Amino acid sequence: MDKIIVYCGLDCAKCPAYIATQKGDEEEIKRIAKEWSGETMSFKPEDIYCDDCNMEGRIFSWCKDCDIRNCCREKQYENCAYCEEYICDNLAKCFERSPSAKQNLEEIRKNL
Repeated sequence: MDKIIVYCGLDCAKCPAYIATQKGDEEEIKRIAKEWSGETMSFKPEDIYCDDCNMEGRIFSWCKDCDIRNCCREKQYENCAYCEEYICDNLAKCFERSPSAKQNLEEIRKNL
């Protein structure tokens, strides 16, 4: 599967929620909801469905209020690689959790 690089640089093609949604795998969706839930947040299966946050339609519940997503949509950027303010504070925090996201965006920036 080709890469699907979204606003923050994550590759949805590697995301378990995206993969399970595209396969229509209800049991996997339930398993992911349980696995991703913890003391600080809880997910129901309906929170997990995602067609990728760059699209209209089903997106992982956490992404609906994502500052990075909202910023890119407002500026009409495909992702943060195209932004003059690259790397902003929100994106830097994302990179701490997901170094691969930074690698993906850096790869795009090389080709601008």
